[in-house]
Amino acid sequence: MSDRTYWLCLFNPTTWQEFQDAGAEVMGFPETRQGTVRRIKEGDYLLAYMTGISRWFAVLEATSEPYDDLARIWKQALFPCRVKVKAVVEVKPETGIPALSISKDLRMFDNMKTPNWGLLFRLAPRELHRSDGEFIFNALKNVTA
Repeated sequence: MSDRTYWLCLFNPTTWQEFQDAGAEVMGFPETRQGTVRRIKEGDYLLAYMTGISRWFAVLEATSEPYDDLARIWKQALFPCRVKVKAVVEVKPETGIPALSISKDLRMFDNMKTPNWGLLFRLAPRELHRSDGEFIFNALKNVTA
């Protein structure tokens, strides 16, 4: 898909388990990110990053347009801005790709001071540069190969 956009999406171990328990078909984001969520389109890839262990571990494809839903999936927060997804690539979070191990290959790390790199993973969704998205996607495919 030539016009695919790549997005950062964040999980912690608890929200990942809750996502899995709910069928792994709905990604949710805070209401404060509604404007950004509305830019996600069917066919876009959401690149899953696990906070705490700082690893890329999955690629989810958006299978719907964004919508609002108040049904409770996560205990941490409501995350009412949602998009339906399906996994394209998935590895166990602990065997995912450490963020810093590929930082030299990603534009998102350009001009980032090493002690502050975690700031890149505070807000989601966040659009990633196409070259970064493709690099992470291909790297994750190689983990599963």
